[in-house]
Amino acid sequence: MEKMKEMKEMVDFMTENDRVQCKLLAFLLDYPASSWETDLVDLQETVAVVVDLQRRDLLQSFLRYAETTPLLKLQETYTAAFDLDPTTSLYLTYHLMGDSEDRGKALAALLWLYHRAGYDAALGELPDYLPMILEFLALCQKPADADLLWSCLGTVTALAERLAKNSHPYAGLVKLAADIVQPRMAAHPDTNKEV
Repeated sequence: MEKMKEMKEMVDFMTENDRVQCKLLAFLLDYPASSWETDLVDLQETVAVVVDLQRRDLLQSFLRYAETTPLLKLQETYTAAFDLDPTTSLYLTYHLMGDSEDRGKALAALLWLYHRAGYDAALGELPDYLPMILEFLALCQKPADADLLWSCLGTVTALAERLAKNSHPYAGLVKLAADIVQPRMAAHPDTNKEV
C-alpha cells in the first residue's frame, strides 16, 4: 500500500521542465492576438531550455510556422479548428458532456477548484479551456480533489489525434500537452466518473 502511494506521488510530481512546457503550451494554444509577433521572439529563449530534444524541436518548429505565417492566416487557422469545429474544441468538458446541464455544473466545479488552489482564472474564458488548464497545471502543481480536471485532460489525446488526421499545424502542440499529462492520468483512476 505504501509503495502504491509513493508511485502515485512520483507520477503526480510535475517537473519544472513540465511546468515550463505547460506554460508555453498555454500561450501557444491560445488565440493568436496581435501581440503574438513580438511575444514569439521572446519565447525562443524559453523553448531553448526545454530538456527533451524532441519536444524542443516540436516547439521550435511551431514557432517557425507561427513566425512565417501572417497573423490573419494564423487566426483563421485557429478559428477554423478550435471555434468552428466542435470535434476539436479546446473547451474540454464539451468532449465529455456536450452542451448538457451537467456541463454547467462541471464548469462551476472547475472554477471552484481554481479558487481553492489560489489560481485566478482569466475573465471571459470558460474554465475548461485547455490553455487555462495548462496554465493552472504550470502554476498549481498538485491540485487537490481534481478528478474532474483529470477527466477533462483525458480528452486531449483524442483531440490531438483528430487534429493530426487533418495534418493541422496545432496537432503537435496538443499531442505534446497529452504527452505531458498522460503519465499523471494513471494516478487518477476515477477520472471517468460522472459529475
